[in-house]
Amino acid sequence: MRSKDTHSAKPREPGAVDPRIAWLDRMREFRGRRERDITVNRPVDAFEREFKDRHRALGDIIDAWNELSPLSVRGVVTISGLAQGTLTLTMTSSSASFEVSRILRDGLEHTLVTRFPSRIRRIKVRVGGEPSTS
Repeated sequence: MRSKDTHSAKPREPGAVDPRIAWLDRMREFRGRRERDITVNRPVDAFEREFKDRHRALGDIIDAWNELSPLSVRGVVTISGLAQGTLTLTMTSSSASFEVSRILRDGLEHTLVTRFPSRIRRIKVRVGGEPSTS
């Protein structure tokens, strides 16, 4: 007597895919290892996004700084940020820090604070970093 196989496979048509294998192929998209993105697009996009965010937050202050500050200090000053009413300026050297501090005491700080009263309460000067175009 022949025993009847309860799990006998049905004959498949050529090109037909087992549903279990098709499910595994779909899951590989989510669970499998992904190829590393070695293009330069991601860092460039991140830099562009950071630049746009920074310009949106500080663009008017940077424009006012470039309008009001003397040409001699524009190349050595970086506007680092604005947090809780404190505008932070970063200089490339201590001599530049001394000159900017003197210019701020001579009235530039008061001018910037009165131009942006709701955003700037004081200006902090620190040394460190590379010169930038801000």
